[in-house]
Amino acid sequence: MKSKKRKPRSLPPATTTAPPPAPPDATNDAPPSWAEAAEAIEPAKATEAIAVWKPWQRTTATILLLVYLLLLIIGPLSNPVSSQYLTAPVAETVAPLHRALFMGHGYRFFAPNPGDSHLVQYKITKSDGTQILGIFPDRDSIWPRLLYHRWFMLSETLFAEHAQTPSPAEFKKLNAEKRQRAKLLSMGGKQKLGKKLEQERVQEEAVYQKTLKRIKALVRATGEFLINRHDGQEIELSVATRTIPFPVEARQGAELDDEVFLRYPANAVIGRFTKSDFDLPWDTKTPPTPTGPTEPVDQTEQTKGAP
Repeated sequence: MKSKKRKPRSLPPATTTAPPPAPPDATNDAPPSWAEAAEAIEPAKATEAIAVWKPWQRTTATILLLVYLLLLIIGPLSNPVSSQYLTAPVAETVAPLHRALFMGHGYRFFAPNPGDSHLVQYKITKSDGTQILGIFPDRDSIWPRLLYHRWFMLSETLFAEHAQTPSPAEFKKLNAEKRQRAKLLSMGGKQKLGKKLEQERVQEEAVYQKTLKRIKALVRATGEFLINRHDGQEIELSVATRTIPFPVEARQGAELDDEVFLRYPANAVIGRFTKSDFDLPWDTKTPPTPTGPTEPVDQTEQTKGAP
């Protein structure tokens, strides 16, 4: 009798478990460097990754950056006091870009020592005879601070343009002296030097006429705004300088806005207008003739600041 062979008992398939992951090595956690990443790709692709910009692109970007840097530098350099033959002509050329990019800033207006401040005083006569005496800038009535800063810059500009520009009579005398000096140099055998001096004289005369035109337009626009704001019939604009008190005066309790620190130049009045003057084109009126310092006057109505 044959014995039956037993079939071997099948065991369930062995399951293999992966060993637990090794703790991360702190030295391998850092991402691969740029060089390692470049080595991992093909050499052709590595070269392509490095040279992203073509030569003409790099040249164009470099030129644009240099132009932007020039604009950034020429802005502060072109502010007073600027070079007549270098920064001023360059600044005049790039002025449209300066205005478009808002880059014509100067950063030395309080350096190295703060100087005196300058004010514009105005006296407005209304139709009933009452007078309004005002001043700007005035921190008590002009706010927010940004608006005060705009009036502050306007007063400084009006004073600087007026104080640094000679009167037509003074300029005519200086111009005649320079013309005579250039003629004498040419007659004395120094034609080259005389020609150069004559060219400077002609250039200064053109700049002076342009400056007069700019001052006239600025003073007129300021007067027109103020006379319309206060519904006046006549307006007189004058400038004054507020000096800085000495430390001993400040320690004794002197107020910075005390009128004792106000100084009036000899030609303090910079403009007189009537309301009818603004009905004509601004270039048809002759510039107002300064008559001297403006002293405080009695008035029935007074406003401090509030242009």
